[in-house]
Amino acid sequence: MNRPLIIPVLCGAVLCSILSSCGDQFQEEYPWMVGRQEEMSNDDDEGLGATDINYLEQELRGAIPLMISYRKPDGSWAPHNYQYQRANNIDNYAGYWCTTKKTFAFGGPLDPLYSYPNDYLGGPSDNSVFTQSKNAIFHAVELGKPEWRAVALICQAYVGHEVTDFYGGCPYTDWRNVNRTPPNKWQRGEEVYDLIFSDLDEAVSILNERMPSATELQKIEDAGTTLSQGDWRYWVKFANSIRLRMAMNIVKYDPDKARQQAEQAVQDGVFDETDARDMGYYFEQTNTSHSLYKICHDWHDLRLGASLENILKHFDHPLFTYIFNGGSYTITDKYTGVAAAPGLYGIRPSVQMDNVTGYDKGYGPFSTLALQYLPHTFFKRAEALFLRAEGALRGWNMGGTAQEFYEKGIRMLFTDVVYCLAAQGTETTTEEELGYETYVNSTSMKGQKTPYVDPRNAENNMEGRVSIDVKWDESDDDELKLEKIITQKYIANFPMSAEAWTTFRRTGYPRLLPPKLNNLTGVDVELQIRHIPLKEETNNMDELSTLNAALGGDQKNAGLRVFWDVPTEGRGEPGEGGAAMIVPKNF
Repeated sequence: MNRPLIIPVLCGAVLCSILSSCGDQFQEEYPWMVGRQEEMSNDDDEGLGATDINYLEQELRGAIPLMISYRKPDGSWAPHNYQYQRANNIDNYAGYWCTTKKTFAFGGPLDPLYSYPNDYLGGPSDNSVFTQSKNAIFHAVELGKPEWRAVALICQAYVGHEVTDFYGGCPYTDWRNVNRTPPNKWQRGEEVYDLIFSDLDEAVSILNERMPSATELQKIEDAGTTLSQGDWRYWVKFANSIRLRMAMNIVKYDPDKARQQAEQAVQDGVFDETDARDMGYYFEQTNTSHSLYKICHDWHDLRLGASLENILKHFDHPLFTYIFNGGSYTITDKYTGVAAAPGLYGIRPSVQMDNVTGYDKGYGPFSTLALQYLPHTFFKRAEALFLRAEGALRGWNMGGTAQEFYEKGIRMLFTDVVYCLAAQGTETTTEEELGYETYVNSTSMKGQKTPYVDPRNAENNMEGRVSIDVKWDESDDDELKLEKIITQKYIANFPMSAEAWTTFRRTGYPRLLPPKLNNLTGVDVELQIRHIPLKEETNNMDELSTLNAALGGDQKNAGLRVFWDVPTEGRGEPGEGGAAMIVPKNF
């Protein structure tokens, strides 16, 4: 007998307590809510997974993809959920993408992106993985499978640290306990990070002891697209890579703890170039497009972001035309009707959108994703390599030099594109044939800036911000070396926008183009949004008061910094609108 799996209800712009009132914002169910009410098990708070290991494994298998809403617990793909959780918010904040229109068939308006309130600010606070993995947390040990508790701890750690990075805190304990009595209490970011570091310690210890077999791992992973390649060490490396990322996030807040956690992660084992794949779903056998490809090509809701476009053009990146397509239709200036030359074009963040859709209208002819079978990734090997490059630059024991990890990280992007091209049936090629050696040694763009041009509306044009080259130079000062590391990580880690946005806030790199229009309270367009504000409604005021306490200010102020976001930057020459540009200072 199949019993419904327990997953939470998403409500409005904020995640409400399970079974609590959720306000009146959603008069009709949006795609990311379809089936959620029916899937609740009101007469059985725990479900059969609390007493039956077979059901618990089914629940855990449904929990894993919810770390990012690539899939639903029943295994079906969830591009609507992904759009709500990432594409209409963080993907834009990172500069990778820009949402192309101001109204949607589902969900409220988004005009402009930097607006409050809007229906998409709560998307990244999805806590589904906590309820879906509850039985693995609390009953796996008594059912003889402590390794499943370890996996659930890692999944919850992944979501918990990102929600903390996005909003400035997290109801980590109440979410884990599936608290059904509102309000859930938002805990301070520092507290959540410490809880997660402890959880990762426990998870790694359990997995090192239990060493589950490939057959066992298939019970909780999707057969045919297994995350771990049948090797339990992938879960250990995943846990340690999360630890390494979190350690670097707190480098300004607590440098001693940052170093200790980073060195421990590397010693215990993180992802590197010897691993065959990233931690994610690969689909060369299943003919399944990435959610981003569907959102770009079927719904016309996303196009390339101007910041990524400007950076790739600055470096004359040889992979630009492999990752992105030029539009199929001519772009014309909305005022003069002048046609733009064929090419790859991105949209500046938070510009005024036309209420039109399609390849041939508005911003529809701008660039889209070319890699249809881009893996649905949770953590990329490239990120771990660049994190080690930064750690080595800071004098930490990372097992190699900053230059070694920097160059390996750049190569990893070329390796990834080789895979994606092969998955699409393109003739097999190599990293060298794609131009890796030329690129990693390039210096021609040093000291130059590439202007950003909007061929549809020249009012959005502005000077580019990046003036560095690629080649590693030991004579550069540490700040310049860090800018190189972060900028190349930004490119190689695409499309992992959460990490990109967090690293931009933490370091000031890469140098992203500022938003054009800003309706968010407290936001300096040069510093950009510092945390996501949640919409306040009558049924969540008590809960959000605990978020205010965790943040140390009014959470509606999107310029308020999360705990690790220690202000060290200065101000330089005037930039857009006369505002002084940010000068990062990390050393």
